[in-house]
Amino acid sequence: MRSKDWQAHSDGSGGMFSLIASITEDELGFIAGLDYGQDEERHLAALRDLIFKYGCQFQTSERWYPYEVIELGAHHLDPVHPREFAICTLLVIHAVRMGFDNGTDLNDKLSDRATDYDALHPELRAGVLDAFASFHSDDDANNDAQ
Repeated sequence: MRSKDWQAHSDGSGGMFSLIASITEDELGFIAGLDYGQDEERHLAALRDLIFKYGCQFQTSERWYPYEVIELGAHHLDPVHPREFAICTLLVIHAVRMGFDNGTDLNDKLSDRATDYDALHPELRAGVLDAFASFHSDDDANNDAQ
């Protein structure tokens, strides 16, 4: 799936991926530096590729770059960087949805980070919660089909 398709494929409204695609250079830089600045330039290049070159389709050849900093960004809400938290969370949900991340339990993530999601601006909160709900809808549909 390439960049033209990924927005339409998201949660039906395109909201999940339109938020990700709206990321700024400052936000990319913040996320890339989340591992105490380790390999920041490599993470930054990989984030740009993931979002703008590959249309949010994770590449199995790049397991750590940029996924390590994406996971870190989705693990804690920095009140000064709520968009980065929301974008990282959406990317984690998408990674689980597409089978790239088999180790994250989204039910646990939703429960563990509920306070952080509640603290988000209503539009960001709605986008994150819609993505969780969309994942569960897809999961329920897959279970019904079996």
